[in-house]
Amino acid sequence: MVTHLLFDFSRVLLLPKDGNYKGMLNDLYRKIIKTPGYKFFDYFELNKELLKFIGKLKNKYTVSIFTTDIIQKDPALREILNNNFKNIFAANDLGVSKKDPNSYKLIANKLQCSPNEIIYIDDNQKNVEAAKSAGINAIYFMNNQQILFEIKDVFGE
Repeated sequence: MVTHLLFDFSRVLLLPKDGNYKGMLNDLYRKIIKTPGYKFFDYFELNKELLKFIGKLKNKYTVSIFTTDIIQKDPALREILNNNFKNIFAANDLGVSKKDPNSYKLIANKLQCSPNEIIYIDDNQKNVEAAKSAGINAIYFMNNQQILFEIKDVFGE
């Protein structure tokens, strides 16, 4: 039985305001944070549709983030993330790679559940495959419509 939802952060829950930007969001973040007068939401936007859906699930399931680097630590995100996610795990802080199946076993251990109790959503196919090899129900994120359909299908929401 699925009891946990685990989301990647960049390009799933957080998007660049510049729709043409194809690089890593953490790289963009490191560059722009040094800009005088920097304001986080001038460069990034939250996936409000997905966050609204998460808000409906957070009382029934444990909802967490498993991201790679540091962007989620920006003070502009603190309240939003703390109100919607029970845990925020960063691969770099844990000394693991999201492309390694063992990283997902570590997360399951930290969540005190079996890997098969977790649904993980990521926009990187290699991460999805690594999670699947660890026994996690992983879904490749393409867009909101697709991911909401797949999550609702699993949960019957």
